[in-house]
Amino acid sequence: MMRAESLGMSGVTSPASDARVTDGDAPLLSTRVMDAEGVVLVECTGRVPSFNAQAAAHFGIPVPLHIEHARLPGCEWVRADGTPLPPDESPLARALAGEAVDASVWNVLRPDGTRIALRCTAVPVRGADGQVAAALLRTHALDTLPVAVLDASRLLAEAGALLGTSVDAEARLEPLLKLLVPSLGDGALLVLRGPGGAGQEALRVAASLHADPGRHALLRELLTRYPLEPLVPGGLPGAFVSGAVGRLPLLSEEHVAALALDAEHARLMRELGPHGCLSVPLGARGNVLGALLLLRSNGPRAFGAEEEHFLTELAHRTALYLENARLYREAREAVRQRDEFLGIASHELKTPLTPLSLKVQLLQKQVVVLAREGKEVPTERVAEALDVVQRQVRRLSGLVDNLLDVSRITAGRLRLELEELDLASVAAEILYRFSPAAAQAGTELGLEAPVPVVGRWDRLRLEQVVTNLVSNALKYGAGQPVIVGVEAQGSLARLTVKDHGIGIAPDDLARIFERFERAVSDRHYGGLGLGLYITRQIVEAFGGTVRAVSTPGQGATFILELPRGDIPEEWLSAHAAPGPTQGE
Repeated sequence: MMRAESLGMSGVTSPASDARVTDGDAPLLSTRVMDAEGVVLVECTGRVPSFNAQAAAHFGIPVPLHIEHARLPGCEWVRADGTPLPPDESPLARALAGEAVDASVWNVLRPDGTRIALRCTAVPVRGADGQVAAALLRTHALDTLPVAVLDASRLLAEAGALLGTSVDAEARLEPLLKLLVPSLGDGALLVLRGPGGAGQEALRVAASLHADPGRHALLRELLTRYPLEPLVPGGLPGAFVSGAVGRLPLLSEEHVAALALDAEHARLMRELGPHGCLSVPLGARGNVLGALLLLRSNGPRAFGAEEEHFLTELAHRTALYLENARLYREAREAVRQRDEFLGIASHELKTPLTPLSLKVQLLQKQVVVLAREGKEVPTERVAEALDVVQRQVRRLSGLVDNLLDVSRITAGRLRLELEELDLASVAAEILYRFSPAAAQAGTELGLEAPVPVVGRWDRLRLEQVVTNLVSNALKYGAGQPVIVGVEAQGSLARLTVKDHGIGIAPDDLARIFERFERAVSDRHYGGLGLGLYITRQIVEAFGGTVRAVSTPGQGATFILELPRGDIPEEWLSAHAAPGPTQGE
């Protein structure tokens, strides 16, 4: 166990705790003396149990939780002439090696390219066994830095510590605004763009804050009753539209009159009071995720260039945290889907193997017994067993084919060999193949295709699409009639498959075409959840679309539309249905 008390460690803060250091009613760091002591404690394993806000300001970095080879992230110890020191000669590395470093001046090149002179002491911290367990580094800045730089370093360090302690970055957005209000502004908003685009419905206020409690309640009410609209002229600044920094010197009475949707809207804006606004985009990896808006009342000065630079940097870091959190959620969801799929796949692959194995074993025993008795094996018994074997082999083959198709689609290796086909004939052939299974289930199959509908498609893939849709209708059709319709609409061919079964819930209509998605329990309905995903991928490769409409309990209709491709002009007009051939 390390002894920290003897080294004066009782006031050191941990990265897991609040990185903002206060002394009673003392002012913020920007009005303090810069040579307040920075304290860093690093274990030999690289873990950083303590790294206070002054140290973060000195080194210009967020509070790290772990470091490698005694190197602080993005920082480099340099000589007076700017040349780098060997890594093992830094005071932190020497203390971790067991050497006590007396107070002396060291130069540090920080991540932002600035260089700072620090008076440092470093001592090894030994455990109960006498071995070096950690190193304690104390720093004092010798350079006099502008107040704005000190504020920016502190706030960025605190923001990094705040966002870096949680994988759910959005849960930390309101505490993030507390770093800005009231030190930089009277109020702040963090608005995120949704997946729907740039319309009103695509924006949501992820966090909002005002220094005045009464105006905070007004701001919340205003945002709830009148959602933000980025495309209204004179409304939100250009951060959402062009990704540019926006300024609004003052929300004047003219602005209120122009922006208010009604009298109540105008009243809330007036009660909130006149505010100027500085907005910066939340940009990460080339995407604008939203905007950070800082509000300031009429009294104080306008926003300056240094504040704009700082807010832009803070917004960029916040956007990266949000983007990383999204990627993490997606990765976690992908792992969940993979594990669920592997469980379903193993069950589905094992299901046909069990009767297949039992039937083969039974046939083998019968053949052995009859051979011993000198009797011939009955042909009908062998034919029955082989029929079961063939059905299960076909089922296994279909499951494996689906897995291979997903692999080809993912790798972009889905190839199409186009030829001139009649969609009505293809549908009729598929229904003929399903007729024995439909008759066994008591399901009536119907085809409504009065005329040929010719186009250029890949026969095997087109048959696969129709097969998937008909098979799906039979599976969920509850024994009710299944009707397939084929018609031409100019340069498009349309195929519909309608059943009268259990139907699909509205929330499931879009996701059933995704990989591994199912709208029903796999306990009651088999399959890998790949059929409709493969269908959509093939249809989109043809340049077409597939969708479903349904009312739960009243069946579902799948609608497939395909471009007919480069075919003779005369085929684009409806043909009369062919009559019976003479002599038949």
